[in-house]
Amino acid sequence: MKRLSDEDMEQGFENLKNAFQPTPVQKEKARRLLFQQQPFKRKFHMKSLLPSIVSLIVLFSVGIGLYINIGESGTTNVTTSWDGMLLEQTSQTSPTRYVLSFNGTSLTIEDNFLGSSFMSGKVDKEAYLRSYKIKEPLLTPGTYENYTIEQNGDTFTIKVNGTQGFTYSLEKFGPRRLRGEDGVEFSTRTYLDNPEVITDDITPERLEIAPQNEHTFLIEWGSDSMDRGNHDFESHEHGHLVASTDFNEVKRGQAVYYHMPSSVIAKNPAVPEMYIGRVVGLPGETVEIKGGQVFIDGKMLDTFYGKATTRGFGEEEYFEVTPSSAIADEQATRAYFNMDMPAENVEVNTVFILVDQWWRGYDSREYGPLPIGEIEGVITGTAE
Repeated sequence: MKRLSDEDMEQGFENLKNAFQPTPVQKEKARRLLFQQQPFKRKFHMKSLLPSIVSLIVLFSVGIGLYINIGESGTTNVTTSWDGMLLEQTSQTSPTRYVLSFNGTSLTIEDNFLGSSFMSGKVDKEAYLRSYKIKEPLLTPGTYENYTIEQNGDTFTIKVNGTQGFTYSLEKFGPRRLRGEDGVEFSTRTYLDNPEVITDDITPERLEIAPQNEHTFLIEWGSDSMDRGNHDFESHEHGHLVASTDFNEVKRGQAVYYHMPSSVIAKNPAVPEMYIGRVVGLPGETVEIKGGQVFIDGKMLDTFYGKATTRGFGEEEYFEVTPSSAIADEQATRAYFNMDMPAENVEVNTVFILVDQWWRGYDSREYGPLPIGEIEGVITGTAE
């Protein structure tokens, strides 16, 4: 065994010390760990949040106030504009036939349903009412004073004060159609708002005798699709029709003689290949029917051919002059007078065609806008 000298032992201890000596990086980490200050922890105090809580409460209150004010600002008193208004029940969903008349400061509600007078004491009331969707409508017949009507959007609310007071809301779903909060539907004879209108003071409602020349030809026509109560276009009553080929463009209101689209004839071979209809929508316009009324680009077409008619009669006139025994289905007839059609865009070089008596003929509601090139002539009148 080798003996170590004192120098060898001293050198060994020195080497052992160097092995355990920390590096500069280790020294820096130890220094940071021992001498870096800990972050200060704030104590929570409720008082410090009070200003923020108060601000939130104020903002919330202001928001609620604005919401209420905005809601109320959308409500308008329209009582004056309803003076003289008449609402007639059109739906058969309840055992009532209400008529609401607004005159001055009084509102009169009448129930013109006569079914109860034919009911004997033996009739089971529950069984009788079972056929109706609405068993107990909300309105009570009578005369009420000092009513008000408020409008908010398409909703109209009737308010009657006093011991017999009540409120009743009606929602407009057509230009002249309203639905009560109980589901009973009504129609009016006048429009509830004043939309912009398009008029036609040029087109005559009745055909007159027209001259003939090298640009005209005669038509024999037998359909009543254009009948306005005088068999206007029917040859067996007024002779042949005169059609002119001398036109550069067609105009609104003109009755035209055209080729019926093949798609219609394919569905019904009995439809004539040549047909007559009236130009209602022009190229670039949008045609829509709401509640039986034609609208062009959102404007009401205020003409004799701008709404649903039967032999020239509108809804009110028709039911006034037609005996109830001659009306096979009142609800279906009223639905016709209040029909809807989605907006239709009239493309370039096409026109939108309607017959005068909508329920008796084919037109653009069936086949869409008609290419102008399919028109052979414009009806100018009847031959002498």
